[in-house]
Amino acid sequence: MAVAFHEVILGGATRSVLRIVPLLAERGWSFSFWAPKPSELYDHLVSQGWDVDGAPRCIEYSLRTWRLPPGPVRRLVAAPGYLRRYRRFLQTRQPALVHANSILSLAEALVASRSGLPTLLHAHEMLPQDLRGRMLRRAAWRNLDQIVAVSETSGARLDRRGRRPRIVHEATPIPEPVETRENPRPFTVGTVAVVSKRKGSDLFVEAARALRQRAGAEYRFEMVGPSSELVDREWAQDVLEQATVAGIEHVPSADVFERFRTWDAFVLPSRSDPFPLSMLEAMASGLPVVGTRRDGIAEQITDGTGLLVEPEDPGALADAIAWMAAQPATTRRRMGAAARERVTASFTLEHHAAAMDDAYRATIAHRARA
Repeated sequence: MAVAFHEVILGGATRSVLRIVPLLAERGWSFSFWAPKPSELYDHLVSQGWDVDGAPRCIEYSLRTWRLPPGPVRRLVAAPGYLRRYRRFLQTRQPALVHANSILSLAEALVASRSGLPTLLHAHEMLPQDLRGRMLRRAAWRNLDQIVAVSETSGARLDRRGRRPRIVHEATPIPEPVETRENPRPFTVGTVAVVSKRKGSDLFVEAARALRQRAGAEYRFEMVGPSSELVDREWAQDVLEQATVAGIEHVPSADVFERFRTWDAFVLPSRSDPFPLSMLEAMASGLPVVGTRRDGIAEQITDGTGLLVEPEDPGALADAIAWMAAQPATTRRRMGAAARERVTASFTLEHHAAAMDDAYRATIAHRARA
């Protein structure tokens, strides 16, 4: 198996796959990885002792990102060399299957497919509903053997002419449950996400500011996650400055399962989110959760497992947090237990590995038939 990553950091899409590698190895798969080099992700893969190669990645899919350093001209000039080196990587490893781990890895997927290799595209994103999205969808269905989406909602964006992607939900380890505090003061609320518009980081700050104005020291807020999306970098810095003024603690990275043990509720006010890992991790920990009624979050949180609020409404988000804080420990404990049970029943690493193993074998069978 050759897995092609596009991320330079150890982000959610990458962690999702790396977590199930040991389970897939038990099912007979071995792995080689391709990643941007140099990068934090490349260094992590090397440190784990895995077979990894890479090169500086210059390929993007929007005008905004093409204009980022080193600029569109240098990106265009570098692209052929990058793809030649990737092709040599495939020729050297001769994998039975290529797993392109993101819509943003479509270029690597197309190179693999045209080299005669069975190729699976694993879409961890919500495909944009514009001309760019239609072109990406068309290219994927015309050239690849298998498309996998992480939720029903994200899969619907990839439908084309009656063809639907295979749905393989994201998953999480199941940690020991957190302890529900009887009468927490302050009531500690946290979020885990890249500081970005799509994750609604500004909505979290607005809701926190409103609650602190209402009740002051009765609440404490934390944000865990880097500010690493280049197109949102200046916006994110402004949000973090507002967070500091509002008394919100920001930590770029942390062991989230340990962090959950100090929180009383988890909040994720995303504007767009196919099936967020952080929500699954919080639910698996037994934390009561609040999310927006958007995309895959609305598939994760069902009756009794948490609260859903409408997107773009920091007032509703603040009200949901206040409601949670006003509940007795028995109610919060029951909600957290229901959330944990939902994840344990459907979204474990074992579920994920079994479904991906099926998808891999179906991909190889499809290429053999073709």
